[in-house]
Amino acid sequence: MAATGFTPIQLYRTATASATPSAGDLADGELAINTNDGKLFFKNSSGAVTEIASTGGSTGTVSSVGGTGTVNGISLSGTVTTSGNLTLGGTLSGVDLTSQVTGILPVANGGTGSATGIYLPLAGGELTGDVTNTSTGSFQVAQGTTAQRDAGTANGRMRYNSTSESFEGYTSAGWGDIGGGGPSLGTDSVIRTNAKVIAENITFAGTENGSTVGPITINASYTVTVTTGSTWIIL
Repeated sequence: MAATGFTPIQLYRTATASATPSAGDLADGELAINTNDGKLFFKNSSGAVTEIASTGGSTGTVSSVGGTGTVNGISLSGTVTTSGNLTLGGTLSGVDLTSQVTGILPVANGGTGSATGIYLPLAGGELTGDVTNTSTGSFQVAQGTTAQRDAGTANGRMRYNSTSESFEGYTSAGWGDIGGGGPSLGTDSVIRTNAKVIAENITFAGTENGSTVGPITINASYTVTVTTGSTWIIL
């Protein structure tokens, strides 16, 4: 509201929604306002009309940002390109790492550490193709007791059995020690050992033989079935 006795100063203006001034409407440095949208424009020395303020605050387009700094409360859509570091203080959601992220995504952030485009999930999931580990350290496999074996699993699974202290694999015959595995004593496993109690159902399929150093106890409600064609020797 203009003060009494003074002439109000009004900018070049329009009340038409979404209307913007053209370069021919303004002189260099002149301002214009859209009173419907709440947007302020000016014409720069190159003759271009640019939006310099908006009551919306978070609307508009960021075409480029130079240098460093912090931007809060901004929504981006489309392609975001950065030649330096882009640090997010909040949550980045709705991004498909397999199709919407290019370049190298570190393993710590859910990537592979390479630009191959293969996404390595942090939990669950499935990998296809060959997997190469070039580390000189070790590879941690799943481990658990005999009772914790997953049932109905697929052939080729491998785990460390903390009950028998051995590595085991799953075949059509069920879980079994992997070659060179099994509990032992001494350097280089010079003495092979076996448990003295059987607390599970075991069935020889008729295509294998086995031996155990006794005495051996089969707990109540469990059985060892030696099918015709197989031999079980207790030493």
